[in-house]
Amino acid sequence: MNAKLLIKRTFIQASTAMVVVLFAWMLVNNSKIILTAFGGILIAVLFSGSAKWLGKKTKIPNKVWLPITVIVPFLLLFFFLAYTGPKIATQANELTERIPKAITYIQSYTSELQWVGKLTDNIKSFSSYDPKARTIMDAASSFLSSTMNGLGSFVFALFLGLFLSINPKWYVNGAVMLVPPSYQHRAREVLNSCGSALSDWLIAKIASMIIVGLLTTIGLWALGIDLALILGIIAALLSFIPNIGPLIAFIPAAMVSVIGGFDALLYVTALYMAVQTVESYVLTPVLQAEIAGLPPALTLFAQVMLAGMIGMTGILLAAPLTVVLLVIVNMLYIEGLLESKAASGR
Repeated sequence: MNAKLLIKRTFIQASTAMVVVLFAWMLVNNSKIILTAFGGILIAVLFSGSAKWLGKKTKIPNKVWLPITVIVPFLLLFFFLAYTGPKIATQANELTERIPKAITYIQSYTSELQWVGKLTDNIKSFSSYDPKARTIMDAASSFLSSTMNGLGSFVFALFLGLFLSINPKWYVNGAVMLVPPSYQHRAREVLNSCGSALSDWLIAKIASMIIVGLLTTIGLWALGIDLALILGIIAALLSFIPNIGPLIAFIPAAMVSVIGGFDALLYVTALYMAVQTVESYVLTPVLQAEIAGLPPALTLFAQVMLAGMIGMTGILLAAPLTVVLLVIVNMLYIEGLLESKAASGR
C-alpha cells in the first residue's frame, strides 16, 4: 500500500475522531453556550441565505439585500403584532383561564370511572410520601425562570446571527485557516455545503410552519372552536420541532375543545391528525424533495439523545444539528474515506 495514502487515511481517521470527541466534550460541558451559538449560526444562515437567494433572482448584489432581509421580518412582525396583538393577548388570557376549567371538567367526568379514581388516589398518596415525586411535580414552578433564560439566549443568538450574517466569509476563512493547507479546500467545501443544507432546510421548514399554522387556524375556526388564532400560532411555532412539537401543540387545543364536549374533542383530534398527515406526507416530501430531507427515525434518535444530555434546547435544535451531521459524515467519511478506499482497492 502507498505510504502517503496510508498516512492520509490515518490522519483523516485520527482528526475525525479527535473532532468528534472534542465536540462531544464541549457539547456536554458547555452545552448551552454551544447550542446558543449554533442558534446564532441558524439565524445568520437564514438572513444571509435569503439575501443570496434574492441576489440570484434579481441580479442585485447580496449586500443590498442583506439589510432588507434583516429589517423586513421585524417590520412584518411589528405590523402583525400591532394588528393582531390585542386579539392574541385576549385569547392567550382566555387560554390560561380555560385550561384549569378543562382539567376540572375532565376530573369531574373521570371521577365516575372507578379505576381512574383509584389511579388518582395512588398518584396523590405517592406524591405525598415520596419527596422525589413531590420535587418532580413542583418542578413546574421554575417555568418563569426557564422562560427568562430562554429569552436571554434567544437575544444573544439573534445578535450573534446578525454579526455573522454581515460577512460570513470572514468566519469561514478563519475556520478554514485552522485546517492544514492540503485540506483547506475540502474544509471550505464542507462548510459551504453545511451552510447551503441549513439554508435549504430552514426555507422548507418555515414554509411548512406557515402552512401548518394556516391549516390549523382555518380548521379550528371552521369547527367553531374558540381561540383558533392563538392555537394556530402555537401549532405553527411548535411544528419547528419534528415528531414532538405537534403532540405538544395538540394539548392546549384538546384542553379548550373538551369543555364543549367530547364530540368537539374528537373533531379537533381528527383535525390535528389530518394536518400532521398533510405535513408529514405532503408538505415535507414536496418542500424537501431536493433539499435536506431528514430520516424521521434518525431525527427522533437525535432528539431523545440530546434531550437526555441537554434538555429542551437539545430537542429544539436536534433537526438542524442532524442536517449538519449528515453533510459532514457524507462528505468527510463516505466520500472522503470509504469511496477513496474503494477506488484505491480496484
